[in-house]
Amino acid sequence: MQMKITYAISNWIYGTEPLEEAFKRLKRYGYNAIELMVEDPGSFPTRKVKALMDQHNLPCCSVCTKMPGAEGKDARMNLIDENKDVRDRTMVYLKRSLEIGVELNARLSLTVPSGVANTRDAWTRENKETMVQQLGILGDHARECGDIFLAIEPINRYENAFMRRGEQALELLEELNHPSVKMMLDFFHTNIEEDNNGMAIRQASNHLIHCHVADSNRKSCGRGNTDWFEIMRALKDIDFNGSLACEPLPPTGADVYESMKGTRPEADNYARECIEYLRFIESVI
Repeated sequence: MQMKITYAISNWIYGTEPLEEAFKRLKRYGYNAIELMVEDPGSFPTRKVKALMDQHNLPCCSVCTKMPGAEGKDARMNLIDENKDVRDRTMVYLKRSLEIGVELNARLSLTVPSGVANTRDAWTRENKETMVQQLGILGDHARECGDIFLAIEPINRYENAFMRRGEQALELLEELNHPSVKMMLDFFHTNIEEDNNGMAIRQASNHLIHCHVADSNRKSCGRGNTDWFEIMRALKDIDFNGSLACEPLPPTGADVYESMKGTRPEADNYARECIEYLRFIESVI
């Protein structure tokens, strides 16, 4: 099977700029798709987004969820939270995000299931059992509402205490054994947590359906120390046919959602650099 990569950008990294600007940028630099954050399902402009997708001939490859894991109990999102109200609210939000993904013909909705900046809830037997149960419910909902996957994302130890490595995501998936729940990797996080990016990709194999792209310093590809040749070779080895969604960010603390405030003056440079660098490597491996 020939590897077929879709190149996308996650729109939330460009802060408060209008959606129209994100679509124009992706079209200008030759991207194949867009990844869209659903911050509030109740106010998400589905009709407007569909019109922009048609206007620019850019599909939505994936829905990105906002999972603030360090907020107070009335605002945080976390499937393994000690507070039942938080768990229930998170489940409702993730179900609705899957439904919006179906409405947009997205392949998947992705999430950090225990919340971003949650450094409290550790990788324990109890938490793993609870997470498997919760993911099973979401997997059933994904299967019921349409042709869509839920993808779980490991993130680094400074932003999450529960699922930090690809092997942990795999452990959950193997215990769950649900066809609608898969995993993704973010190469900024893997540079911190994995022994080797290529090894993590090959280990994930057909469970891997999506990737986030940023260099070791979270800037655009080529500005850091990441071995993108090794990454692209490994993706080729597993016949990867998902999306590489670029997610370069300015420096932040554990709460990366601070990046959603304001605008990004470096947006065009980062968008251009990511796709040019990755397409060059894909062409020569």
